Amino acid sequence: MKRFSLIILFISLFVGARAQSISFFDLTNLTNLSDGQAHTYLTLGNVFKHQYLEEKDGKKIEHFRSISPKVKLQSITIGENTKLSNGTVLRTVTYDTTDPQHIVNLIAQARRSKLVLKFQGQDQYNNIYKFDNEFYFITMTISTTENKGQVVINQKEFAGY
Repeated sequence: MKRFSLIILFISLFVGARAQSISFFDLTNLTNLSDGQAHTYLTLGNVFKHQYLEEKDGKKIEHFRSISPKVKLQSITIGENTKLSNGTVLRTVTYDTTDPQHIVNLIAQARRSKLVLKFQGQDQYNNIYKFDNEFYFITMTISTTENKGQVVINQKEFAGY
């Protein structure tokens, strides 16, 4: 019985060491938060830390990176947005990782969340997956030449019924 418990402990430690720091659900929810709320959400969990702030076209773009040395580097960028004439702000969240398996996991989560896979293909450098629904347009790429991947979630204008 002790051996069995020890094996279970080692397996859970190994799985935890390779775990990704954020889920697909969390990434999509970040687009619904204001920049301040998104900043707080990312830093309160002690998973991401604020790396730097840049100003681009009058917008404050914030960059965060994962804290844990056990997990391959992950970063999130918030603050990119488009302001519509009616005052609505459509936000974009970008997630980058140096572990392509994280993107594979996010693709599986997107499929389970009933997003429609609109395009699956490949260019010279990346495998590309494009998902869509009423609220988001999502592009996921996995590099074919390097160990990295990216998810870009663009919030869409929702035309209610």
